[in-house]
Parts: sequence; structure tokens; C-alpha cells
Amino acid sequence: MTGGIARPATIYYPSMLRTVLMIWLSAVFVVIGGVIVWLGLAGDSDVPLLGLVGGVVCLPMGIGCGIFFFGRLIRLRPELVLTAEGIEHRQSGTLTWGEVSHVRLFVQRTSAVSTIRYVQVGLHDPAAYFARSSRWIRLLAKTNQKLGFGTINYPESMLGTSAELVIAAMRSYHPTLIVTP
Repeated sequence: MTGGIARPATIYYPSMLRTVLMIWLSAVFVVIGGVIVWLGLAGDSDVPLLGLVGGVVCLPMGIGCGIFFFGRLIRLRPELVLTAEGIEHRQSGTLTWGEVSHVRLFVQRTSAVSTIRYVQVGLHDPAAYFARSSRWIRLLAKTNQKLGFGTINYPESMLGTSAELVIAAMRSYHPTLIVTP
């Protein structure tokens, strides 16, 4: 409720273009791996052992990634839902606004020419969040904290919109939310 008026949730779906491109990239990995393995087993080809091992590794990785992203495409679920009560994320679960201490836009340089942008969410009591989270989420969040990142990170590439718009929407639901630089 905002000012006594019920407000609908703000829902962010993953980028369909990115999901389709990841399926395509997985298919390319499967084709490349298949060709390398086929050439390596043909006998009249000089495929080095390391190349053959790479081809064997490409096949299950490409198939696994393709199945994962195809499943995401078929079972289209929201990546992030913002409501007057809090935040619900596909992987990291539900947080109430009372649990959130601050948010910030974090830009990580991955190479000389590319960056990854995150919406980082800080918590008042991370231990309470860890207690109800899955083992994988606990491990990931604790590792992020030790590396100096936020407890919870939402990559912009998976949100389907810009991090600034997500933070602005968070502030519209929770006006006293602290946004740190």
C-alpha cells in the first residue's frame, strides 16, 4: 500500500533476446564439439588429444546449457518482483523491505572493454537471511561478502532492464531506502 492505495507489483522478466542467444551459443558449442570428436575418431585426421578432450567437454556443457536456457524460455517466470512488502527474486528468494539496509549500483570491470553491472542489496541481518536460504545461496552470498561484494547481487544482464530503473522502482516502493554510491 502506498498512501492507502494498493499498488500493483513491478515485475522484471529475463531478457528474451539474451536467453535465445544463449540457446544459440549452446547449439554452436554442441556442433563444434561434435565436429571435433567426429574428426578425432575418424582416424584419418590429425586432431590432437587436447583438442579431442576439448570436443568431448564441449558436448555435455553445450547440451546442459542449452537445456537450462530452453527451460527458462519455456517456463517464463519473473526474474525479480518488487511489491510494497519487499523483493522476490527467482534464485535468492524473498526479502521484506525491513530486511534491506541499502542498495547500490555496482560496476565490475571484467576486461579492458567490458563491465558487468549489478544491483547489490545489503541486509541488516545477513545471518537471518542465511538461516532460511539454501546451501548454495548461503555459499554464494558468503563468498560475495568475503570478496567485498554485496550479500545479494542482481546482475543487470538477467533483469531485462537497466539497474537504474530497478533501483528507482525499489525507491518508489520503499522511499526511505538508502541508495549508496
